[in-house]
Amino acid sequence: MLMSGQEFGELLGVKPLPNLHLEISLGCNISCAMCTFHDKLKKFRVMSAAQVKNLKSGFDYFGQIHIGDGSEPYINPDLFEIVGYLNDMGAKVSVQTNAKLIRTTADAEKLVKSGLMLLSLSVDGVDDATVRKIRGGLGFSEISRAIDLINEAKLRLNSSTPHLASNAVAMRCNLDELPDLARYLLDNGFCSFRIGFLELRQPNNDLVGELLIYDIPKAIETVARVRKLVECHPKAMHFDDSIFQVGVGLLRREQCTGYQDRLYVNHAGDLWTCYGKQKLGNIFENGLEGLIVSDTYATYKRQVTEPGNPICQACTFCQIMSLDKVTDHFGKPALEYYSLEKIDESIIYANSGGEVRNFWRDAVLTT
Repeated sequence: MLMSGQEFGELLGVKPLPNLHLEISLGCNISCAMCTFHDKLKKFRVMSAAQVKNLKSGFDYFGQIHIGDGSEPYINPDLFEIVGYLNDMGAKVSVQTNAKLIRTTADAEKLVKSGLMLLSLSVDGVDDATVRKIRGGLGFSEISRAIDLINEAKLRLNSSTPHLASNAVAMRCNLDELPDLARYLLDNGFCSFRIGFLELRQPNNDLVGELLIYDIPKAIETVARVRKLVECHPKAMHFDDSIFQVGVGLLRREQCTGYQDRLYVNHAGDLWTCYGKQKLGNIFENGLEGLIVSDTYATYKRQVTEPGNPICQACTFCQIMSLDKVTDHFGKPALEYYSLEKIDESIIYANSGGEVRNFWRDAVLTT
């Protein structure tokens, strides 16, 4: 049964307000080839609970506070102290994790007792080899064990939270596993499933042949199968496949409200809007509420809501990640490395029935 976005928000008890993305760490405990956010595991940086506890107001401006996405929250030893404080301040908190550090019954019980509203797990398939290839050596068996521990702890503690959600990065090597992954999620208590697709942000000769630009018809058909599966299942689930709607990115420009929908705080406390394009200040120096009600933010909002303003005209966010755009599969460094001419040649090769993995293998060997 398909759950709407509004119904999903009501399930979580989230008010229809902007979201605050709070990065309490910088770094990751796994090294995924597709990821450019971490620092190759050389050193971690974290935001302390003491810093967060100095913030006394501003949380009620947001429907929820999401921890993670650009980094792994579990590398911060103060994670649950921070979650607990935000709960005490009345905030609805969600966390994104790869689940590597959820290993024991005690880990799961600590998570459930924390009061966390939503736990979002990165799961990209149901085969160990596939997931290990994508997730830097972390296999599906380890992730599914963590999920079992969480569900057992929720049952034992008679808790409905944290609700479980999953994000998957679709690529050619895991496309066939997505329907089975959806069934697994539905059968294991997940209330939300989002599928995105791989963008090759840096040159990678092992991943370049996995881009969905070479399998767009199959990708669309597979995601449609997943949607149908969710619709027919007796359990309700929110399913987000919006990124697979061809050309959808171009429809957002005239209605863009990105300047207020999601504010972002990095591990050092810098507050940004417009998806990292405009810095408003530092929450530890100026206070969270102080920045939200500041003249700086008010002036910026006036500027970006003026019709035809130069800030929005120069912004490309509303155009990104469209399935039919080559440049949304190849990031700028990868595009420059492989060249648009060679990429066009590879697409023609794939459309003629050739195995594009072999195309890039041979091209790399030649160069």
